[in-house]
Amino acid sequence: MKKRIAKLRDAREVMLRLLVPDDKEQLLSMVTNLSADALVWSNPPYDEEKINRWMSGTKSGLSIVAIFENRIVGISAIHQFTRPRERGVGDMMIYIHQDFHGVGLGTVMTENLLFLAKNKGLHRVGLEVVEDNEAAVRLYKRFGFEIEGKKRDAYYGADGKYHNTLVMGVLISKN
Repeated sequence: MKKRIAKLRDAREVMLRLLVPDDKEQLLSMVTNLSADALVWSNPPYDEEKINRWMSGTKSGLSIVAIFENRIVGISAIHQFTRPRERGVGDMMIYIHQDFHGVGLGTVMTENLLFLAKNKGLHRVGLEVVEDNEAAVRLYKRFGFEIEGKKRDAYYGADGKYHNTLVMGVLISKN
């Protein structure tokens, strides 16, 4: 993926590019500065161990970051499974800084990530999302993800209550 400039709905422009090893400190800074609202449906803690796992995506080329004013404001990645029976299958994740919620960054990042995945020959991309995260569910459905199942009370929220998670997937080799 070459660097790409994307114009958001609020007229800001972000640069999208592949995640590189030198991004580690900026990525850690982004996730440690996410607001409570941005983290409401996420899976903290975001520590160096988790960031190191995300950085492993630099090898597969299926991790992209969004840059605004020389800082990372979003990451989206697909972890491609390596077992032979899971060939061509991966799980997706996306995190966006709260200053960029609701302006189309999730759409732009998902579109570009799925394009990369298709070009790399992936067959299926899956994910899990909290059912109450309606904005994320709508985003994934726009890109053809279908609800394949529901895990009842599988996510313990910051509100002290259990929430359902949805298992979603899309077959990208057919799109």
